[in-house]
Amino acid sequence: MRNDAYAIMSEAISAVDPSLCVYRAMRKEDGNVVINDTFYDLSNYDNIYCIAFGKAAVSMSKAVEDILGDSLTKGIAITKHGFGSPLRKMEVYESGHPIPDESSMAAGRIVHDFLEGTGENDLIFFLISGGGSALVSLPRKGVSIADVVKLTDGLIRGGATIDELNTVRKHICSIKGGGLAKMAYPSASVSLILSDVVGDPLDVIASGPTVPDTSTYSDFSEIVARYNITLSPAIAGLLEDGLEGVIEETPKAGAPVFEKASHYLVGNNALALQEARTKACELGYNTMLLSSSVIGEAKEVAKVFASIAREERLREDPLPLPACILAGGEITVTMKGKGNGGRCQEMALSFGIEVSDLEGVLMLAAGTDGNDGTTDSAGAFADGMTLQRGKDLQLDARRELYANNSHYFFEETGDLIVTGPTGTNVMDIYIVLVDRF
Repeated sequence: MRNDAYAIMSEAISAVDPSLCVYRAMRKEDGNVVINDTFYDLSNYDNIYCIAFGKAAVSMSKAVEDILGDSLTKGIAITKHGFGSPLRKMEVYESGHPIPDESSMAAGRIVHDFLEGTGENDLIFFLISGGGSALVSLPRKGVSIADVVKLTDGLIRGGATIDELNTVRKHICSIKGGGLAKMAYPSASVSLILSDVVGDPLDVIASGPTVPDTSTYSDFSEIVARYNITLSPAIAGLLEDGLEGVIEETPKAGAPVFEKASHYLVGNNALALQEARTKACELGYNTMLLSSSVIGEAKEVAKVFASIAREERLREDPLPLPACILAGGEITVTMKGKGNGGRCQEMALSFGIEVSDLEGVLMLAAGTDGNDGTTDSAGAFADGMTLQRGKDLQLDARRELYANNSHYFFEETGDLIVTGPTGTNVMDIYIVLVDRF
């Protein structure tokens, strides 16, 4: 069952290989770049540039370099520490994720300075993928990177959703929330976007740097109040100025900076799950794709999946056995302990606790990028023997779950899933298998 689950996950990740996603969406034909049947005549532009940022930046850039060939003037790609590799015509930089660091701010300055050198008759390809919010940061009005780190960490530990987190980010960073489109204007721009957000809202993916922003400073204020976040003096002053209209809002729909900007979604979690379903069926499982939009507290969502597994085990409902339930999304963890882990590992541990009396039941929960939380693991396996494996090692699964210490537990029991960086990022994959006895 573990081999089957891993094969299903691998097929899902392969389907959203960023290079393949770009190749499916974009081609060069008779001096034109064609994207989803829209033609861009390259002879109309003085220079063709490319700026990529996110966990999939390098892989997407390789495809664009290959497609454009000599038409590409130059470019830059910014990705997570450890995710970089050389490109032919583009400079590669690495920076911090999920918490931004000084290299994230350096990356922001590099992007800003690069765009300062572009002109009205240039075309810029923006390759945007998950993680971009943290990887490229250019704080507004005296806000330091330390201020950004403290605020980001507080929101993540408080269990803020990615929508909430990015709403805040968009109002403290001049690149996010349409800011990049503002910097690029009056150049023409094309954004190819790989979604890591539930529902694929373009203004949330990587904090929507090239699209109109729908959020406001009032939303920012409500979010920090909701999570009882104490702001640094610089951010508090920025928020006050935004609420009072002293500084302008992020660019909204209809703003001139978007007149020459186009956007294309090239890959998402739903695409990965479709291929996972095909693989599961090939392996002989009766398969249901439950949802690509799962959200909620990790340990509570796990109970829902455990209930489905129990229903399958007891009644073969909703599917005859052997059954495979697939889902994806982005769950959250409210940090109450001081342990080490990630949302997928926490979900798996909670699932293991809930199914400790069941045989022939397995969950795989993993991040498609190969990193769960701040660990070097993609996620973990859990089954009816998870608790017992822990007990055999004098580990209390419930205590480790309460301490948010799932990584330690699974490291000791040998149940971690380690893929290394996959080069893509379309949220998480959740696979529940229920076999015949």
